[in-house]
Amino acid sequence: MLILAGCAGLSPPTNATSVAQPTASPNSTTNQPVHAELDQLPAGLNESGVANVSRVVAAHQANVARQPGQIVSRTNGSLGGLVVVANTTAVATANLTQIHYESQSVTYRPNRTTNRTTIITANATAMSQRVVVDGNVTLANTRNRTAAFDRALRGLSTATNPIRGALQRGNYTIAAVSTADGRQVITLRSTTYAGGKLFDDENVTQYNATIRLTQNGTVLSVTERIEGTTAGHKRHYYYSFEFTPKPVTPDLTSTQG
Repeated sequence: MLILAGCAGLSPPTNATSVAQPTASPNSTTNQPVHAELDQLPAGLNESGVANVSRVVAAHQANVARQPGQIVSRTNGSLGGLVVVANTTAVATANLTQIHYESQSVTYRPNRTTNRTTIITANATAMSQRVVVDGNVTLANTRNRTAAFDRALRGLSTATNPIRGALQRGNYTIAAVSTADGRQVITLRSTTYAGGKLFDDENVTQYNATIRLTQNGTVLSVTERIEGTTAGHKRHYYYSFEFTPKPVTPDLTSTQG
């Protein structure tokens, strides 16, 4: 039901679109657009908001892959009588040489609860997978880190799929430009659902999303809330994401053992 991580490779980002700085006389009262202070907009953005989702995602993935850091995301979604709550953490060194990905989810049904933990670790040459469902190991293996697995790891470690989904589902505008830790941060906001596989347009009753990204296109945070109905039943999808660039040491016990 819920896509929690990406497994597809993406093309490298292209250059961001340059935006000329507007000029005004000292006595001008013309309101400047919120993005006017930027030398250029991130790849995939224009003055109106998001122009090309693929370019935004590609720039984010390339930037996050290059630097060490940690991703934390949370998902809470419902469908019919099911509710799925998942917490995911991905820790990776520069260029994704070492990775520790862990997802813990609980699926609530009217008469049953299922707990699932997925751990994936990787070094430069090998990767290990371990899945535990309700205390039982259902998958445990170690394989060579092939090109196909590398693309999957790249998607997981950068949260490619959920970020792409959030970008596609909203009609975003540039709401603010600020400075944090010496870098410019662009805030995108949407209160209009643009469509998608999670909900039919006519069934969405409330949509609200905020995405913060740096000028070079690194997505720092995402919050998305969708509420609606399906066949007369209330549904929801809540997602949050945060990326923190910092030195990390992934736990590679599974890969090494």
